[in-house]
Order: sequence, then C-alpha cells, then structure tokens
Amino acid sequence: MTYSAPIECGLSKAAVDSVAASVAEHLNYKPGQDLEPVVERLGGKIRIQDVLDFNRQSSGSIRIEAQGNFQIFLASHTGPTRDRFTIAHELGHYFLHYIYPNQLGRHVEKLEAQRYGTGRVEWEANWFAAGFLMSATLFREQFEQLHGSTPLLADKFGVSNEAAQIRIKALDLV
Repeated sequence: MTYSAPIECGLSKAAVDSVAASVAEHLNYKPGQDLEPVVERLGGKIRIQDVLDFNRQSSGSIRIEAQGNFQIFLASHTGPTRDRFTIAHELGHYFLHYIYPNQLGRHVEKLEAQRYGTGRVEWEANWFAAGFLMSATLFREQFEQLHGSTPLLADKFGVSNEAAQIRIKALDLV
C-alpha cells in the first residue's frame, strides 16, 4: 500500500497551539486524562511495537487509512509520559497533515508519518502536542496556582518535567 508523507500545514506556532487547544476542548480532553479513549473516539487504535518489530513492519508512528481509521504505534520500551506526548504528537499529524489539508481541498488519501522524521512537519506536530496536552490558558492558570513548580505542573498535565519546562519557556512564564 502506498502512503503519502505528511506535508507541512504552514500554520504559525500560535495558530497550531490554538488549533490544538480547540481540538482538546472539542474532544472534552482534560489535563492528565488517559489518551487511549480519545484516540478510540476518533476511530484510531494504539499499537505497541517491540523494538524487534520495527524492521518487520513499516516504521510509521501513525498510519492513516481514512478519516476515523488510523493506527498510532508506540515503542514498547518508553514510559507513560513519553507515550502521552507521542500520542498527542501523532494526533498532530492526524489533524494538521491529514484532516486540515483535506478540508482545504488538498486530497490526502493515505498518510504515514515516519517514526524519526525531521523538519517543520515534526515541529508542527510537537507544537500541536504541547498545545493539546498543556493548553496555554490552563497551563498559565496552573503555573500560578502551583507557584511555577515544574514537577507539579508535569504531574498535573501528565507530561515529563522537560516538556513542562519547555512549555513554561514557550509561554514566557519565566
């Protein structure tokens, strides 16, 4: 089967952040909530891949057959906070590089994002993941309530300390 590679959506970082927060709100996602039910509501499935499976199967982290029909692949050797960011990142590919272009009339039939891709497409998916998991409005509120504690913020949003620290800097909270 032939899959297209994702093409950058071209939205600004702020626009991607806004789209991600809107998607999270539309899906009734709450900070720290389990992401598997969110993926399932969208018609997706999460698959765990053993390191040895990477050579036997396509190395795509997300494989989209059609709207409401996709698989997200997670490595078996990563932890829960890394997996959460990966899932949100792959949802970024789904919304920014599959749904969005199709809404604009740029027909994308099947899409696969490679596990170790680089460049703006990956930045966009990372921006989406941050905005989805840690919406700017909620993150700012919690930053104040938790007195800027990175570990407490990371715990509240279900992300790594590093992801919380990057979000703090991105939102100019320090």
